[in-house]
Amino acid sequence: MKVLLTLLLVSAVSTLTMDIVGGLLRSAGMAAGVPAGLTGKWIESSAKGTIFLADIRSSPGKSVPLRRFLLYHYIIGMLLTCALYVLILLLQLSPLPWWVPLLYGIATTALPLFLMFPAMGFGVLGLKGPPEYLLLRTAILNHLAFGVGLAASFTWILKL
Repeated sequence: MKVLLTLLLVSAVSTLTMDIVGGLLRSAGMAAGVPAGLTGKWIESSAKGTIFLADIRSSPGKSVPLRRFLLYHYIIGMLLTCALYVLILLLQLSPLPWWVPLLYGIATTALPLFLMFPAMGFGVLGLKGPPEYLLLRTAILNHLAFGVGLAASFTWILKL
């Protein structure tokens, strides 16, 4: 139970770090991303079996409310954190070097670049997406922030 609570806390802190940094980057005009409602719409479409769409913006269905998107977003953060924990166990990384969670966070950028963006109709790396979404840059910066959150929270929480 303690491990599960620790992973829940690490995932919440890491995902929140991603959200805060992403918000600051959006405010500064350095990032944008797919609107949350459209991302949630794609997640729901995928859950119903339709993963690849011509263009998420014009596909059937409605954008999801922010609260529902955030639920999905934090569940994904938890799943990714649990996958990192399994990796740490398999590789017997004890003590955990700070750079492992950081690199893992950056590696999770592969999910939007090679699955989510193409499935939304925006092409590999998001290169066919609307220029105003700044997809490639936003994905890299957001997942870097997730990695920083993972590294910091694993280090901080493991010391407790």
